[in-house]
Amino acid sequence: MRGKIDSISNAAAAWPEPDQTTRPLLLLPHAEPTEVMALIPDGPPRRFRWRGVTYEVAGAQGPERIGAEWWHLSAPPAPANASARLQALTRDYYLVEDSGGHRFWLYREGLYERETVVARWFVHGLFA
Repeated sequence: MRGKIDSISNAAAAWPEPDQTTRPLLLLPHAEPTEVMALIPDGPPRRFRWRGVTYEVAGAQGPERIGAEWWHLSAPPAPANASARLQALTRDYYLVEDSGGHRFWLYREGLYERETVVARWFVHGLFA
């Protein structure tokens, strides 16, 4: 019996640690559209305009890709469920810091040239 317990605890110790993802302190109630300039269409933001203010990006981490479950995408959506299909677009999240040290959580909606031809960007949260 002791050998069985040891093998179970060894298996548990070998289990990979979950990813330590950074999340914003303030998550906006609804993601807000923003205008973004990036050097390449699927690259990180270099500058963005949100709530009438333009921010110069000093650094960016990401993307962290969050997408719909593959099994939900295997069947074509029903016409009544067309809005759910829009929700299924992949999101690439970036932790962005501006030149003043403010940190934002931005995402680009849709994979360029696979899910969309025009990138749509949103501010989803703020860091302390």
